[in-house]
Amino acid sequence: MVSRKISNRITASFLICALAVQPVAAMQFGGLLGGGRSNDRNQADDNPCETREPSIGRTILGRAIGRATSEVTGGMGVVGTFVPRADVANTLTNEIACRLDPDEQGKAADATLRATRTEEVGTTETWESETRPGVRGSATIASRNESADGTTCMNVNNVVIVDGEETRVTNRMCRAPGEARYTLAA
Repeated sequence: MVSRKISNRITASFLICALAVQPVAAMQFGGLLGGGRSNDRNQADDNPCETREPSIGRTILGRAIGRATSEVTGGMGVVGTFVPRADVANTLTNEIACRLDPDEQGKAADATLRATRTEEVGTTETWESETRPGVRGSATIASRNESADGTTCMNVNNVVIVDGEETRVTNRMCRAPGEARYTLAA
């Protein structure tokens, strides 16, 4: 069992080194980890958080790193990109949702809804993750206007901080006459 773990670590290390030092010929054809051919299919349909086409090199490298970190961390792995929950799609943009786990997405969406209910410019609602230290965010009403047809719109500044890295997105959210809540405008 111990020799198998050592063998896996050596294999993972070898793959990482082999892929990191790409031969010039591979780079001439788009590199093992880079560009290459474009795929006509829009991958954002499958996962709105993934915008790049996966390459064979990236897949091999990802699996090798995943196995190595899984062994080192006892199976906990490394936190990656999350997929937005369907029930927050009309409240949070993908730029925000993709940084958050499902529970955090709910907290961010709730903070945004609480802020929009007040309809007051300057209102800020904050939230903090219960599962990941260093993950928090806020929603602030930056502006509000009403159109001739009675639709009310707001610009909402959403801020998410994950391990010290800040993501800031301004959303336009609108509520048509007779609607109960504000939703992302197209």
